[in-house]
Amino acid sequence: MMDIKKIVAAVGLATILFSTLAVAQSGGQFTITKSVIAGGGGQSSGGQFTIDGTIGQSIAGTSSTGGQFDLTGGFWGGVAAPASSVTVSGRVLTPSGLFLRNAIVTMTDPSGVPMRVTTSSAGFFQFDNVTANRTYIFGVSSKRYRFAAQILLISSSVTNMEFRGLE
Repeated sequence: MMDIKKIVAAVGLATILFSTLAVAQSGGQFTITKSVIAGGGGQSSGGQFTIDGTIGQSIAGTSSTGGQFDLTGGFWGGVAAPASSVTVSGRVLTPSGLFLRNAIVTMTDPSGVPMRVTTSSAGFFQFDNVTANRTYIFGVSSKRYRFAAQILLISSSVTNMEFRGLE
């Protein structure tokens, strides 16, 4: 059985440790300022400590409160880079490789909104102002032929997309 003096000493030591931690986390002469908006890290210092941060903080979404300050970890709001626009073009062919005119090519964006164009007499189609770095579903409809759908991540302009009718 544990001696009463050891229990009292352990409780006393725990009290001192917890009160020291509470004092260390509850104020002081410092200022926390927003210093990172995009990747690359940043540093803020004042008083007796320094905070280093980066956009990929592992404490994202956590919150700490103590003394006279609150610290919320995670991403700071910034200005989003404008989305770039690209062009997607190609050709629609019959199963034997002939140009297919008046076929309807449909490009569906990630939110489910379709855009449609009709092929030229040489089977060409083109979508302008396509938002880059998104995945699109492409399909072709024709009165005479069937086509397999294509799913493609568009990161830059595409000029050689090809649809060939199924046998």
